[in-house]
Amino acid sequence: MPRTASAGAPASTFDRIQTQATDSVRRDARRLRDLAERYRAMYREQLEEWMQMRARMDQPRSMSQAATGAAGRLRSRHDQLGRELASLQARLKRMDVAARQLELVVSYLASDEPTETEPTLTDAESAAAVPLRIIQAQEGERQRLAEEVHDGPAQVLTNALFQVEYLDRVLDDSPRTAHAEIAFLRTMLRGGLDEVRGFITQLRPPAVDMGLAQALADQAAALAARHEIAVEVSVDGIDERLTPDQKASVLRIVQEALQNVKKHSAATEVRLTVERGHLVIGDNGRGFDVMRLASGARNFGLHFMRERAELMGSTLQIESRQGEGTRILLRLPR
Repeated sequence: MPRTASAGAPASTFDRIQTQATDSVRRDARRLRDLAERYRAMYREQLEEWMQMRARMDQPRSMSQAATGAAGRLRSRHDQLGRELASLQARLKRMDVAARQLELVVSYLASDEPTETEPTLTDAESAAAVPLRIIQAQEGERQRLAEEVHDGPAQVLTNALFQVEYLDRVLDDSPRTAHAEIAFLRTMLRGGLDEVRGFITQLRPPAVDMGLAQALADQAAALAARHEIAVEVSVDGIDERLTPDQKASVLRIVQEALQNVKKHSAATEVRLTVERGHLVIGDNGRGFDVMRLASGARNFGLHFMRERAELMGSTLQIESRQGEGTRILLRLPR
């Protein structure tokens, strides 16, 4: 007797596949975390070696030619190791972030939270779930901002410290080298200051104060000025459609989208437009495979955007193909 469509696979089969998927990502997360810890231990050994060099350099030395030559070699090795440590620290942070993102993917796979294809909750159930989801969104946003601060301004200050110590040693003997290093340090600090100002803007979104259209224009201008990416903004009438809370959420989503453009897309042009009830963020970048998005930790910020959209009673769609750019469509609440 032929099997009917309702017969299907037993529920245990679906559960087994779901468990296998979750366990697979969990193993990857644990493996990456273990590798990060090994990397951290090696980094600490290098850091200890650098600190020991620093201590030897601070000790009184004789003025013999041999001693002077040894001191020069020690100073050269100390400077080289300091630059290597700055790079190693940045790599370690990326490994930590990637491991954390995989752990979040495990939690997402293990969650029983309904998706668009599952039955909707009752009004009472939805109302009870909203506070928890708001907290989750806030924690995700804080985690993202903490990672950005660590990889941005914190790293700039670490590198600046190495530069200042190097300048202290070459200032008297090589003024020309010192001036070049000062110019580099000035550029680096200016970039860090720009990033700090950007974080301040993110912490206090100006959408409620000056209007969302103006806030989006300011975000576009900042991206164009700092990263030479041409941005076109055409969002007339968007302020009249949204409440103050919705404006703030839309701005957060756009900020995250522009961060992704800056970091991953290699785009030269971005357009923010309102089309058929949607805010559309499109770029001409390299694009990506949307079907593999769930397994790609580097695009995990898009989950944050979807969560923000759902909390404001909206939906977010992603259209992208390799080599053909990306379009993000945020449905504007009525």
